Order: sequence, then structure tokens, then C-alpha cells
Amino acid sequence: MTTTFADFKLKPWLLTALKSKSINFVQPTPVQERVIPEVLKGENVVGQSQTGSGKTHAFLLPIFSMMDVDEQRVQAVVTAPSRELATQTYNAAKQLNKFAPEPFTIHNYVGGTDKEHQIEQLKRKQPQLVIGTPGRILDLINSGALDIHLATQFVIDEADMTLDMGFLEQVDQIAGHFPEKLQMMVFSATIPVGLRPFLKK
Repeated sequence: MTTTFADFKLKPWLLTALKSKSINFVQPTPVQERVIPEVLKGENVVGQSQTGSGKTHAFLLPIFSMMDVDEQRVQAVVTAPSRELATQTYNAAKQLNKFAPEPFTIHNYVGGTDKEHQIEQLKRKQPQLVIGTPGRILDLINSGALDIHLATQFVIDEADMTLDMGFLEQVDQIAGHFPEKLQMMVFSATIPVGLRPFLKK
């Protein structure tokens, strides 16, 4: 029997989004089929999957389904090792968000963008979903502008690349700012030896 997105009991607006012309997902990919139910149960997840396997939606769909639009605070944080990857994830999130009855506040924080402007923005309003590169996210946390101490979900995307590029320490520092009760999701094309101690933690 084939699994459908409806089987996951996601919020109805997400199913509408998936059927839309702009997204048009008919059936969950293997990684989505395995990961989405686990995330919805609140489990920690380590997903080994190649780029293009649909893993971005494997974490975005359950995160959107679990976020509370009435809570104006950071609820989930997603890191990606490069500006391009972070921006791709941000665009995928924005595409889904268009279908939300009340859209969520989503911000993309990457290097090479105006940090001062971001700090000013954060003083006025915290986003509900944060996507970005580890360096910039950590910068904004350390400057006291970005407050993640109540967030409940943390996604490390492309963890092997994060390790290769030397950002794992920054990711570790970000992780230190979360509450005790945190759901972690790590996605990686490979699980190199250098990543194992971090995953054990």
C-alpha cells in the first residue's frame, strides 16, 4: 500500500500546498516517508540522504505542522552550511507558508547580508522559524538580538558539509543556547567519523 501525504495527519493547509501547481508533490519520497512520522512524534532524527531526495520537505512539513502561529517567538532553527543551501531551504519554506491561513514569520540569516538591519528587525519582532548559516545565526544570538532559548526544534542540514567547512563548532555553540528539551534533526549525505561524536551528544 502506498503512503500518501494525507496519512501523516499534517495540517490541512499543508496538503493544499503540496497539491498546488507550484509544489505539486504527489507521493512522499522514501526519506519523507521515514522521517515525517518520527518528527511528528517528537523523536530525534538522523537522516542519511542525498541532495534531491526530498529531505527539505521531510523536515519542513512536520515543523510547519507543529508550529504555533500565535506564539511570536523562535520555535525552530534550521542551519545549512552555505548561503545557497540556506536560501534554497528558505525559499521552500516561503512557498509552503503562502498557503498558511495565517502566515508564519520566517527569516533567512546568512553571511554577506546587512547584520545591523537584522538586529534592528529582531528588536521589534522575533521570527518563528529561523533558517540560515551557522556563523550568522550564532552572531545574532551572541549579540543578544536573536533569542532561541524557547525553541523546541533544531535541524542541521548537510551535516557532513558543515563538518568539512569547519562550522560544526559553531553549530555546537548554537545548540548550547537551546532549552534542555530539544528535538534534533540531522541530515547528511554521508556520516563521516568526525560527525559521530557530535551525533552521540
